[in-house]
Formats: sequence, C-alpha cells, structure tokens
Amino acid sequence: MVNLLNGEDGRVLQLTFTGLEGGIFRIFIDDPTKRRHSVPEALDGEPETVPISVQYTANEINVSSGSVSAVLYSKPFKANIYNEGVLINEINSQGKLVFKSEADDEAIALDFVFPNAQRAYGIPLHAERLSLRTTGVGGLNPYRLFNVDHCCYAVDSQDPLYGAIPVLYAHSTSVSSGIFWLTASQTFVDITNGGNYVGAHIISESGVIDLFILPGPTLAASARQYTKITGTAPLPPYFAIAHHQSRYSYRSQRDLLNVVEEFDNHDFPVDVMWLDIDYTDAYKYFTWNYIRFPQPEIMQQTLNETGRKLVVIIDPHVKVEEGYFVYDTANANGYFVKNPDGSNFEGYCWPGLSSYWDFNNPHALSWYSSLYSLENFPHSTDVMFIWNDMNEPSVFDQDEQTMPNYLVHYDGWLHRDVHNMYGFMQTKGTWDGLMARMNYQQRPFILTRSHFAGSQRFTALWTGDNLATWEHLKVSFSMCLSEALAGMSFCGADIGGFVNDVETELLERWYQAGAWLPFYRQHSTTNINRREPYLYSEEVQVIFRKALNARYAHLPYWYTIWFEHERYGDPVIRPITYHYAQDPNVLDIDDQWLLGKDILIHPVIQAGAQTVTVYFPGGANEYWFDLEHSRAYLGTGYTTISVTRDFTPVFYRGGSIIARKDTPRASSALTHQDPFSIYIFLDSNNQAVGNLYCDDNQSFDYRSKKYIYYQFTYSNNVFSGRSIDEDADFNCLSTIGNVHVYSLSGTVRRVDMNKLDINVNSKFEIPLL
Repeated sequence: MVNLLNGEDGRVLQLTFTGLEGGIFRIFIDDPTKRRHSVPEALDGEPETVPISVQYTANEINVSSGSVSAVLYSKPFKANIYNEGVLINEINSQGKLVFKSEADDEAIALDFVFPNAQRAYGIPLHAERLSLRTTGVGGLNPYRLFNVDHCCYAVDSQDPLYGAIPVLYAHSTSVSSGIFWLTASQTFVDITNGGNYVGAHIISESGVIDLFILPGPTLAASARQYTKITGTAPLPPYFAIAHHQSRYSYRSQRDLLNVVEEFDNHDFPVDVMWLDIDYTDAYKYFTWNYIRFPQPEIMQQTLNETGRKLVVIIDPHVKVEEGYFVYDTANANGYFVKNPDGSNFEGYCWPGLSSYWDFNNPHALSWYSSLYSLENFPHSTDVMFIWNDMNEPSVFDQDEQTMPNYLVHYDGWLHRDVHNMYGFMQTKGTWDGLMARMNYQQRPFILTRSHFAGSQRFTALWTGDNLATWEHLKVSFSMCLSEALAGMSFCGADIGGFVNDVETELLERWYQAGAWLPFYRQHSTTNINRREPYLYSEEVQVIFRKALNARYAHLPYWYTIWFEHERYGDPVIRPITYHYAQDPNVLDIDDQWLLGKDILIHPVIQAGAQTVTVYFPGGANEYWFDLEHSRAYLGTGYTTISVTRDFTPVFYRGGSIIARKDTPRASSALTHQDPFSIYIFLDSNNQAVGNLYCDDNQSFDYRSKKYIYYQFTYSNNVFSGRSIDEDADFNCLSTIGNVHVYSLSGTVRRVDMNKLDINVNSKFEIPLL
C-alpha cells in the first residue's frame, strides 16, 4: 500500500497494488476518510493473491509476478504494465486521474494507453459493432454504461442499453490485454483508435477505483483472465440450449397448450414455453390469473409429459396494494427502495403504482428468494423456471424511465452507487431461490434483461426489445459476441424482432441465424400478427423446420462447448480473431463467428441475397467443409458463395470431430437415448480431433465427476477414443450410430460406418473402411 498525494488540495488517497493468480494485477484506490461503494458481489469470491516482488527506488516502485511486471512512478503518478518485457498498458500517462470526495460529487476517472493495440472490444451492452469506434469525433458520443429500458433502440449507437459490463480489451495481431473497471455507477468510456495504439478514458459517477489488469498476451488469455475473476456460467440444463417459444403474451392455459400441440402436429421441435405478465393476477408477481390459467400445475405437468418446460416472468416492481401478501410483507419489513425522507419510493410500471425491491438489503434479498419455494409460489413446480425483466429497473414516470440517483438503498447507499448492479442482484436472489427450491440438486434456468459483471454465474440474457429489421438481425451478432468476450456467453436476440410485424424472408433468415447463437427464443410483442412457425405456408415451414432441426442436431456439440466454457473460461461463441489473432483481416469481422473453434457461421443478413461473401481464415493448410454441398474451402480469405432460401452458410474446420444427433425429435428430452452421429473432418495431414461431453443433462452431479468427457481422434486411418477425465464415470445412454469421414483430395469424399454399437464410455479403435 502506498499513498497518493493530491498536489492541489493535499488530500491523501491510498493505493493498494495486489498480485493475483494468472498474472493479473489489482489496483485499488480509496479515500480513507470517507466511505465509498465497492462491488465485491461481482467477483466469483475473493480472488486468490500471489506473492509479488517489490523493489523501491527514489521515484518509482517496481513490481513483478511471473512474466508480468509494473513500474509505478511517483511524480506525477503513473503506472506502466509489461508482459514478457513488452509494454502493454500505460495508466494515467495523460494525467486524467480524478477522485472527487465532495458530498455531491464522488466522480472517479483514469486514462489508459495500450501501445501496439489495433482494436478495442468489450464494454457491452451497446447496439454497436464488435470493434469499438473512436469517440469524440464525427458525432460519436462516449460509450455509456447505464442500465436502462430502451425499447426499439438505434443500431450503431453508443447509447446505453440493458446491461453494463465494464471490461475492455485492447487487441492486435501481436499482443492483447485488457482492463476490468469495477464500479456499479454510471460510467462513460471514450475510445481512441490511434493506428498503433488504443486509448481509453473512463469516468464513473461514484465508487472506488477497483481496477484489474488482464495482461493477456492474447485476446483468449485476457478473456480467460476476466472469467477467472468474475466466474464462468455454470453448465446449463440441456433443455435451456434448445428452442424456446414465447410471445407477449400467451393469455390462457388453453392457448399455450394449443401452441405446443400445433408444434407437434407440424413437426417443429420446442423445449420451453414462456408466459409473460398476463399469467399473473393483475400483474402481481407470485400469483396466478385463475380465470385464464385455471390449473397451473396440470399445465406444467402436461408440458413435462411431452419433454417441455415452462418459464414465467417475475419483475422487480411490486404493486402497491394492501392485501397483496408480497407488498404487505415487504412494506412491513422495509424491503423497498426509499426516498430520502425514509418513505417508500413509488413509481409506475405494469401494475400501475409500484414499489421496488431493495435487493441490496440482505434481508429483503433472502425473503425475495424464499418466494420461489414451492410453498410460497402457489402452483409452481420443478419444471417451471424464471424470467427477470424490467430490472434496470424500469420506472415509467421517471427520467430515462429508471430510478432517480438520490434514492436510498440499504445501509445508506444512494441509487447512483448501485444502479448498474440492480438487475444483477435480482438474478442472484432468483438463483438462490431456485437452488433452494430444488434442494441444490437441479440446475436452474434464468433469463434476465439487466445485467452486470458476474451476471453469467446466475443467468442468460437477451438483447432486449429489438425491431423486426435486417439491421437488428445483423447487430445481434456483434452484441452477443461482445457479451461473450465479457463473460456472458448465454446471449441471444428475439427471433424475428420483438416490435412490429416481420416480413417472411427476414423471419426465415432470423430462424437460421438464431440457431447459431447460444440463446434461441422466438418472442414478439402484443398487437402484432402471431408468428408461430406452423402459421406459415408449407414452403416456409420447410425452411423453419430445417433451421430448428439443425439446432437440435448440434445440441451435443453445444453442450460440450458449454461444459468446456465452465471448465476453461473460453466463450461459447467467439469472434474470428479469437483463434486467428495474427490475421489482420479478421479484426473487424462481426457478421460471422465461430461456435467453439470448429464451426464457422456466416448467416444471410440482406433481403433478396443470392450470394454472401465469407472470410475463410487459417491459410492454405486450413480446410472448411460445407456439408450441404459436399465441398470444402481453403482458409485463404474472402470467397463469394451462392445461397438459397433454405441454406445457411455453415462450415466445419478440417481437423475437427463433431458429435451430433441427427434424428428429428419434438424436444431435446426425446433425444437423450438417440445414437450419436460422429462427423470427422480431416485436415491437411488427414488427422482430426474432437471432444464429446455427456451427463444426466439436469443435475449438479457432474461436479462430483458423474460424467463422461471423451476425446475422439482420427490418425493414420484409425478412429479412436479415450476418456479425458479417467476418474469421471457416467453411464451415457447413447451409443455411436454412424461415423462420417470427410477428407479433401480434390473433392470431398464421405465414408459412412453404419450402426456401430459402441458406447461412448468404452475405448475402441476403428480402421477406416
């Protein structure tokens, strides 16, 4: 710990410099004379510290931990960060450190320069491209991090949206690093792209300076360092990565069950049905409208019998109504956010006049969690899961449709201090409630709109109230890629757009593209034409069905990547530059992406398109296989490819092995005992490798080694497999049914090995026929 002296007013701040595992440095600056807000909840536990070497000279302090080092200069204060001797970050080199301590001004600020960086990524959520643009010129405002209910948002905008994750990456073809700026107050980020450097200037409304240096040296390493601090998403239940069907609203039990019946009648798979606010009694959460939904438990049981689940919405506003048990108990115990005079803050949302949970109050949060119990939530069951919406929080009659900054939370914190973590705290409470309801045995599923750093430990997200436009289809890719780099892989956009009727071609393309984003849900607002897939002509249904079946066929691969995300910290979907960092041509690509490292997707995002231009990375020795047309492409750059209405450009990397389940089923639960189809795509050396993960699809038993994590290899015309974790064990019910081998020898050839009765937990070798 060292003191920082303000030369203008003589105030002394305390700076603590800590080394963490993985070469991460933490810089913490606080005012010892005044209490200021910090955000330990965002961290996945207190990070483990490591010893650091410290050397003092007259004007500087030299700190090192492994390959990462820092030099702290005294007059004026600045810090330079090095990795393997390469300068990666200059902190306060422009002298913009601010740490205000006035009663009405607690602003903090700091500047950063990343030498040799070429692009900046991160700081979601904005409806913006992957590569952040230079602000302050051309009318571009600073990127604003301030969770807000912003329906029908503009594309290519720095305006704030529903989430705020203050992690920033500076990336280049030679070196990458990042910073995590941990504060929950409103934050502005100015970006400068200088050609051979990236600059950032960060200003927040209040809090301490709690800064984590992510030293890289690659984008992948920096992203893993971030999830080392804030956590990874737990492995989702299998149904959650399948297809979800929603609208605002299914207004009756009969309507919802009829939709499921029609899905079955028309051979469309679906795993989850959703209920928006109209299932409640007058928008009072934890109640049911028994006129519209007379038998909620029977409804859920009927869904479960066909392999489906139910998700219902719970928002953070509470209707002001005496006699409503949630309001009465919360009001009596002081569980609501307060006005400065100590009275309950009241604002308008869906129920009308509402009070708002104070989730920073641990007693309020605990009682809120208890409402999810089977005893407290009438007619809920273990096949019902939760959607937290409007949790920025949204307040219809206030400026920017959210809470005023001066409101008071538990322990005297102002709303300005905690604003961006409000939704985070709700989802934490929801997670705790669902975990207790299921005796800590089954994996919850939660969807949120508002989110913050660390939200990935509790919830999936969607990109909010988008529009039925081609621009909103396209921007959903970069939005979810930015979220994935910021730890939030479980991201998707409303299929077809939430607002306005959607043209048929756009809906076709959205079903096709959405099948390759982690969260796959069709959702739309009220008072527009219904768009369940069976309502369209048979010609259109064929296109929808093909996209949905492609999603379901690849669920084993999705599930394996999700397991590896929790284990290793890599995002589930990744920008091309994540794995091809030395290629300068991919730095700005965000209309195509990688699922894991082995599947390349380039959806069609223009009306009437007959071709798309795909960038194939990796060089002349990298192959990308198009299964549908039995052809392959070299990784040598841009190629124009013809597309038809029913074709989504998807390519498999040579050298990969992909496990699929190709038999169409009505829900993912019906696929669990189906055989795996193994697809082998040989590289230039006629070799391939790939992993397959299998467990019970729903419990936490996998954390007690009850799973199979298998690696397949193909080499020297022999296909073999082994357990990666030999101390893990699980009786996977699926066998291997078919093995397809694809190689490149002028044209693609395919070899089928039919109905091989081989269980995935046995060791075997198969010569190529």
